Amino acid sequence: MSGVYECVGRYANTPLTIKNTYVRVWSLEELCYYICENAALVDDSIVTSELFVWLSEELGLKELVKRLKQIRRQSVRLESFIAEILNEAHYVSEEELKTIGRVIRANRSMPETERNMVMGDYYLRGGHYIPALRTYMGLMHDSLDGPDPKQLARILYNTAVIYARLFLFEEAAKYYRASWEQSGSREALIGLLSAKRMQLSDADYMKYLNELPEALEVSGEVEKRMAAIRAAYPEEGNGERIEELRRIRIGSDRAEYEQRAGELLNEEKESYRKAMLE
Repeated sequence: MSGVYECVGRYANTPLTIKNTYVRVWSLEELCYYICENAALVDDSIVTSELFVWLSEELGLKELVKRLKQIRRQSVRLESFIAEILNEAHYVSEEELKTIGRVIRANRSMPETERNMVMGDYYLRGGHYIPALRTYMGLMHDSLDGPDPKQLARILYNTAVIYARLFLFEEAAKYYRASWEQSGSREALIGLLSAKRMQLSDADYMKYLNELPEALEVSGEVEKRMAAIRAAYPEEGNGERIEELRRIRIGSDRAEYEQRAGELLNEEKESYRKAMLE
């Protein structure tokens, strides 16, 4: 998909929010781009009354809506519905359209657990941590009764990653440890030690290492990675402030930590907003 495209319909005053991924689109071409880039996530939840209203009223594509409603009345499979949208914008070639159709069919035949795993991974990659966490927690509950320890270990690991990115290192350590105990994964053990390194004081961390003999083998790798991260992060500006926040967090002064972290986060948000306006 390259070259110049003649846009179809208007640019919406109000975006359409894709139900299961929270992505907002403002034009038919943006909707087509979303479909093509995320074909593995496209399911029947994309077909809503909001979609019909948005296409008709926001984009002025009333004829397209008539055809789409007719397709739904005939109970035609989802890939035909999607093909009608993509063809309206002349967005893909016939070969690309066939490929997207195959992906949608494969997604429909995939077990629900695997579909939810794909969705959880999508949320995690996009930084949508709360939806990702909800998805993994649901999968975890299902997997506890299931026969696939490898998948459970991955769910536990990804859950730990989310908590670590939210700076909730105690919770992250719990799930990294569960993943490591489930799989014996070296990366899960490194994640566990990294979370503990961020959570504990130096003395308590050394005590933790001594109580976990397996940890000694990879502790050097943890220190190497931590040193590389510190070297890459600027010593001035927010680098120093974040290190101070870490010390406050370790000291268990939760109220001061939350206040100072909130102030820093608000400053970063404001800086981002200004950057977007420039």
